[in-house]
Amino acid sequence: MGTMKITALPLTDTSTGVLADVVDFAASLPRSQATVIASTFTDVTVHGLRFTPDLDACLLPPGTAVPGGAVQELAAYHVDAEWFRMTEASLAAAVLRTRLLGLGYPLSQVVQAMATRYTPSFTLLPASDDSVETLVVVKQDDHEEAWPARRYRADPSPAVQRVVRSGFEGAKAAPGVLKAIRQADVVLVRADEFAAYDTVPMLQLPGVIDALTGTRARLLTLGAEFLPDELRRRLGGREVTGTIAEACSDLPTSTATRTVWDR
Repeated sequence: MGTMKITALPLTDTSTGVLADVVDFAASLPRSQATVIASTFTDVTVHGLRFTPDLDACLLPPGTAVPGGAVQELAAYHVDAEWFRMTEASLAAAVLRTRLLGLGYPLSQVVQAMATRYTPSFTLLPASDDSVETLVVVKQDDHEEAWPARRYRADPSPAVQRVVRSGFEGAKAAPGVLKAIRQADVVLVRADEFAAYDTVPMLQLPGVIDALTGTRARLLTLGAEFLPDELRRRLGGREVTGTIAEACSDLPTSTATRTVWDR
């Protein structure tokens, strides 16, 4: 009996419902292996610490600031990114992550090390090991300011002039990402109103769109209307209107689908 391989990308802190659907679908199958690829394109450095909110949303349990804890103490100083919301868990994770990255470990290895604490029912991969800062250039009075994408998401009122991805040139998919796409039986590509900050750069990483269009897997899309027309046409796929299980109800669950990459 084969294993149904499911890959979802790129998941973010706004798509926890999609993550739950992927986990439920995988759990409903006789044998399954789910891989979740989280966006790293709106990671941000706050208080000198590297935060990866989309990875954290897939890994850390939900939580709030502990009264009198470190999060509230930092907020009381009213310095450095008051727009950025954190929890005690995400702050602790950022401390450890920053230390390991400083020692030279790539983000993908850091994620695997930190995942051992929570042992999720899926493999969690970062989109890229390369550090990318997505900046939204906004119009403020008579001048322009470059805001981190997460600041703009918190306050989307200024007019956007352009989006800049510092460090994106030369960025590559993290180890395991292309393999997870190529060898999957079901691939879900999700997008939302923030697609320009996460899904679009995910699809623009070298090899990703080729892996998606070259697979014989059931390619599902969610929110494809938020993608640029040319990218949406090239991606193709079947739009999900219900659950993933409903979109795959006609697929056999006992044998894995071969892809052109397995030849």
